Amino acid sequence: MHIQLLSGLVLGDLVRSLAVFFGGLLVAWFVYPVARTVVKRLTARTKTTLDDLLIQALERPVFLAIVMVSAYLALAVLPIVDRYELVFRRAVGALAVLLGTYTGSRLVNVFITWYGQELASRTKTRIDENILPIVRRIAMAAVLGLGAVFLLNQLGINIAPLLAGLGIGGLAIALAFQNTLSNFFAGTNIATDGAIKVGDFIELPDGLRGTVTEIGWRSTRLAALTNNVVIIPNSKLAESIVTNYSAPTPEVGFTVSCGVAYGSDLEKVERVTLEVARRLQREQPGAVPGAEPAFVYREFGDSNINFVAVLRAKGYVEQFGLTHDFIKALHLRFQQEGIEISWPVRKVHMYTPGDGPAPAASEAAPGH
Repeated sequence: MHIQLLSGLVLGDLVRSLAVFFGGLLVAWFVYPVARTVVKRLTARTKTTLDDLLIQALERPVFLAIVMVSAYLALAVLPIVDRYELVFRRAVGALAVLLGTYTGSRLVNVFITWYGQELASRTKTRIDENILPIVRRIAMAAVLGLGAVFLLNQLGINIAPLLAGLGIGGLAIALAFQNTLSNFFAGTNIATDGAIKVGDFIELPDGLRGTVTEIGWRSTRLAALTNNVVIIPNSKLAESIVTNYSAPTPEVGFTVSCGVAYGSDLEKVERVTLEVARRLQREQPGAVPGAEPAFVYREFGDSNINFVAVLRAKGYVEQFGLTHDFIKALHLRFQQEGIEISWPVRKVHMYTPGDGPAPAASEAAPGH
């Protein structure tokens, strides 16, 4: 068939080109799924999940590669392409670089995911789990950077001056993004150090408290008790003195202060307080079962003999509910036992002329 369609384009060549292209599509749509099913059955017999993840990651790139090769072969049979050989080769090379970059990014993601699922979870330390998100970001950036360099080279752009300029421009960029880089390296340090991790309840010197929900490359996010998200730059967090209430265990000991009148039986007060505390340690949902509470008299106050009871909660937040229940239960038990909690009372001497020397000052008196 030598029917002339365009300048240099014959109908027979166009038919052959379309036949090659659609033949490749038939392979992509019919033969490829069958081969994929067979390979999946073979990989399912292995113990590791790496091969399954690799097959899953390569499915789309292989499909795109088949389509790209089909299009390349279809265009190669057209004589008109010879006139634009350089443009054609560069276009095909650019598409190949893009496909290779896309495939490389998926493979990097697979290996990091597999390492986190099968290897990192078996280690005793959590450093590798914490550093995986950062490694993933760096690896992705490296793959995309290499892809961009090869793409520019394939398009015929001289990258030597560009690389030389990057050396000088890199210093300027580092100075311009000094805070960003500081936060990035501080986030890396926080993630790898293991002192703070996602899920920990921490407190900062300014009284800010919350649960760590994410350690990013620039900032760390806390879920505050007020149900708000607090964003802290990593550099600030790395330089702060942080109290981690989740380490070494989430359990937290806390004190509840109280006082009884000076005329109280101190042995009875101690016994009753410990009985109430032990009962709550057994029954209250937020308390640590089996933890032994403590009782300590602290001081002779203005109106009471003050003491503290030490209890133990399952976590920092749980202590509030345990404190609430303990105060109510202790107040009720003191009423039943006739133990008095005094309020402040001050004795005042009234002086009138003729009563003798005036007193030096008013004095505080315990009791009523």
